[in-house]
Amino acid sequence: MRIGVDVGGTTVKIGIAEDKKIIEKFVVVTRKESLFQDVCEGILEHIKGKNYKLDFIGFGLPGHVVDGYIYRLTNVEGIENLDLRALVNEYFPGVPMGTTNDANAAALGEALNDTTNPSSSYLLTLGTGVGGGYVVNGRIVDGHHNSTGEVGHMFIDYIHQYKCNCGLCGCLETVASATGIVRLANEYYDKYETSLVKNNMSAKDVFDAAKKGDKLGMAVLDMVGMYLGRGLAAIASATDPEVFYIGGGVSACGQILIDKITEYYKKYAFYSMKETRITLAKMGNDAGMLGAAYIK
Repeated sequence: MRIGVDVGGTTVKIGIAEDKKIIEKFVVVTRKESLFQDVCEGILEHIKGKNYKLDFIGFGLPGHVVDGYIYRLTNVEGIENLDLRALVNEYFPGVPMGTTNDANAAALGEALNDTTNPSSSYLLTLGTGVGGGYVVNGRIVDGHHNSTGEVGHMFIDYIHQYKCNCGLCGCLETVASATGIVRLANEYYDKYETSLVKNNMSAKDVFDAAKKGDKLGMAVLDMVGMYLGRGLAAIASATDPEVFYIGGGVSACGQILIDKITEYYKKYAFYSMKETRITLAKMGNDAGMLGAAYIK
């Protein structure tokens, strides 16, 4: 029996996995000052009285973590420089544990769930930010600095060069995240006919408008598709995955986004990689839990 813990900015989702499937899941209510103690106690409470033999506990974490040591959790203020491995060992002595970035965990979960069994895959998550994860032969590729999936911070936009939260300018995240999409819509609001309301729209609103033929919505969709297509082409040149998964909240707009990304990907990709499969991620919130459970 394996446990996968998906730590978000506001909730902690926990899955119990067997044979690479989530068979049970639950949510633990946590307090910021005792987040991981609450998680461990919540797991113990949930499995109490059940004949579970724990083989592994894995954590997908929204921040910089290396081999069980949390340097900083990006979306959970105040949690940094924490030896999570030592803490978990106090509650579950002798049970192996592992950690990775939450996008990496989701990438592994999608790969494990894919019935085509790809030899390699790359997940791009489009939400408040843009993240990613690279999986080869069922293993996450972390990189020397545990930063392989930080594709949201590749330089992609030499036109606007918006300032990114990471301190750089022109990052993919600034034009392809949910906030980036709204930023572009407001930037070009006066240049296209639209039914959208300036300074009062969401990424979903923009793409819903695009589906109805709204000129601003369609223009922004085209720009975002271009940036993402160009980004995937660059990623492919370095990693050559068998498949790209597009996930996160923005991906809920569906096939219209995949089609636009694919259009530009084929334009920019190296000739031998132009037919790389690009598809919507399918697991939703379960991906992070499943991947965390099988980090090792």
